[in-house]
Amino acid sequence: MLKSVNEHVIRTHTKPETRLEFILVAIAVFFSPLNYFRPGFVFFTLGDLFILLAFLVVLFKGRLPLRPLGSASTLWFASVLTFLAGFAAASIINGDAVAGALGLMQYCFSFVLLPWIILRRSRKETETLIFLFVLSIALAMIHGAYYVNFVPGRNDFVSGNGRLSGLFEKENESGVLAALALVFLVWLRGVRRVTTLVAISLFIPVTYGVLLTGSNTAFYLCMVGTTLFVLLTGSVKATVGLTIGVVLFFIAAVLFGEHFLPEVFQERVFSAVRNADISESGTIDDRLFLIQESMRFGNETLWLGYGIDQYEEKSAIGAPVHNAYLLTLTEGGAVSLVGLAGLFASGIYVIWRYKMMMGDAKNTALAVTILLMLMMVLNTAPHFYARFWLVPWMLGLSVCLTGRDIRLPSVARRLRRAQ
Repeated sequence: MLKSVNEHVIRTHTKPETRLEFILVAIAVFFSPLNYFRPGFVFFTLGDLFILLAFLVVLFKGRLPLRPLGSASTLWFASVLTFLAGFAAASIINGDAVAGALGLMQYCFSFVLLPWIILRRSRKETETLIFLFVLSIALAMIHGAYYVNFVPGRNDFVSGNGRLSGLFEKENESGVLAALALVFLVWLRGVRRVTTLVAISLFIPVTYGVLLTGSNTAFYLCMVGTTLFVLLTGSVKATVGLTIGVVLFFIAAVLFGEHFLPEVFQERVFSAVRNADISESGTIDDRLFLIQESMRFGNETLWLGYGIDQYEEKSAIGAPVHNAYLLTLTEGGAVSLVGLAGLFASGIYVIWRYKMMMGDAKNTALAVTILLMLMMVLNTAPHFYARFWLVPWMLGLSVCLTGRDIRLPSVARRLRRAQ
């Protein structure tokens, strides 16, 4: 009897449409960081196409999870509504209604569709999606490294100052994605989802890619992210190993860095670290000017912002501030900023509930680390509706929301008690 029940549950959750839907989600996650694969006239990537297809399959088959974030779902969707309401009001009253509508559609696509198709999956599916995300970053870095070293004139993948932009199309964002991928990779090895050989094979191109981007943000995020994850797991062995590795890297970089570190990394990142001079870290002056400017704008937009994409119209240098919190306050007002805080609060609540109920140190450490890394990196990014921001966000939370729909062990225990 127990065997027949288990077989029935397995068949129920592995129907052909379910397998098709997961294949579509897997392809979507793999292509989500690769902005290069899209038409030039609209921000709709190849990964977005598969996200939409997967959503339609789930919707038409009646398998849409009504509570993708569990008990935090109400807070999440209420926060999304609040976040968008501030931008909508500001765009209609003060800004450009068309630009506002396009921006709102992008945010809806990310904040609504992605939780529905990525979260609440089985453990095996969740691990597979995380592995595919890391694999995508590694392969893209190999592709980018080839163009940096052998075809430097191909500006599609290499910026004018020699920094890798690759299939991500942006230098800093590519480095940040690599930093997130490194944390995911450490987790995959920690839970024995990949072998040591596979982990090393992925670690090398991802790490080298971070160096080629010449991104200070990405470099420091790598240091902070991996250190935070290892410390949160509570593993003494891993902590000692990480400390030794970091010390050896810095010693080798100081003594022999000119022989093995990419030139762009030496110029933009390591020279500033070695000389303790932040002014050597790229365009710091322009960023500081925009931050100061946005704080002045914030006094005018506390209750009603300028509207989506209107900051650069007001700015003295015609560029948006690279700080999502200040940009949200300026373009959406305090209402949107409260909604953004609610989105992060939803993730914190999911992690807290999981920690109280399950207590798995590695899963908790991954979810906390990815969430904090994204919160930190939004200090250096403008609008963040691009799916390469939200996919790792959802993948980080997904490890705290697995196995809630397929509970074979629970079924087995109930049947044994009944017998």
